[in-house]
Amino acid sequence: MKYRMKAALLAICVSACSAFGFSVYAEGSHAAAAVSDQTAGAGVNHSAEKKQGGEAHSLFPISGKTLSAFDFSVGGVSLGDSISSLSSRGTAEKVIHENTRDSYIFKDMTVKRTAPFLLSYSHRVDLPEDFKFPGKGISEIDVSGAGAKTPRGIGVGSSREDVLRAYGRPLMVLWDGRGKSFHFRYGSGLQEMDVTLTGDKVSSIRLASLTSPVKRGDVSYDSGEGPLYLGDRDFKVAGYELGSTFQAHPFEEWEKKMANPKEEILYFPGYAVRLTVKSSLISALFLTDNRMVTSRGLSLGDDVSTVDLLYGKPHRVEMNVSGSEPKTSYIYFSKGKSDVLIINFSKNKVEGIVNAMNPTK
Repeated sequence: MKYRMKAALLAICVSACSAFGFSVYAEGSHAAAAVSDQTAGAGVNHSAEKKQGGEAHSLFPISGKTLSAFDFSVGGVSLGDSISSLSSRGTAEKVIHENTRDSYIFKDMTVKRTAPFLLSYSHRVDLPEDFKFPGKGISEIDVSGAGAKTPRGIGVGSSREDVLRAYGRPLMVLWDGRGKSFHFRYGSGLQEMDVTLTGDKVSSIRLASLTSPVKRGDVSYDSGEGPLYLGDRDFKVAGYELGSTFQAHPFEEWEKKMANPKEEILYFPGYAVRLTVKSSLISALFLTDNRMVTSRGLSLGDDVSTVDLLYGKPHRVEMNVSGSEPKTSYIYFSKGKSDVLIINFSKNKVEGIVNAMNPTK
């Protein structure tokens, strides 16, 4: 009961800032802003379909299939194929021969291979062991146009959520704060796929052959006896970590600020940081719109089935039926329960995501 009450309080803390005496100001302005637009998930489209390109867009079904060699292809071109196989795409618009690789440029994609003479040179027995190049054939495919799609139907213009539903949880989610984009990285063996997302849609796709196996990195779950808990990376947002001293990124300025004598909340594009006034320690991080994603690629407006796919069964589920629309909260803990991740839903769509230090610890 103690955890239940505290977790429920955390779940509503984002939408109840005005009840604690916070004042809201727009940067460079002394005019008070409306508190209603502070609520996490404001403006989220809760319909069963998402709007994409001005039209209703049905979500991809969840694939659930593991990656295979077949997945490392796009537009009918696969890693490892011979250059002669490109004849099916017609004549390249441009061919560039460099010292280490050759590039074949088409309208919607660029295909690269290691220069043949370099591959031949790399077979010399007197070279260091780490002197490696990808094998024969196509070693990199860069997609920049909507005409080329992967075997799972993903291409430039696809939605971020469809990428997740087609390929599952990425091995890594990298945020390019300056470029306002994200990189969802997938891989298996000696092959890798990097999907770049800008404005919540795919802006480019890169497939590459590697010289060493893909590293899975932080798998986020701590295995051991009993339940599985979220790892440290799952409680970070935009490079900020709970319990650390806040220092703003040099490339970003806050858009508005809420403050009382003890705490303040700084709002950045897509997310906000709650910190103590006295020591500037970060006590909570939360998403405000889909310009920011979690470490697993989730954002506001996503379907509950996408949450299940990325995070699995929650440790606790809270229900709030006091309003006109029932609301549900999924609650996940870190090992030791020092941190908590709360994902709030309305009509099966995510309307709030909060990372916070557990007040019972």
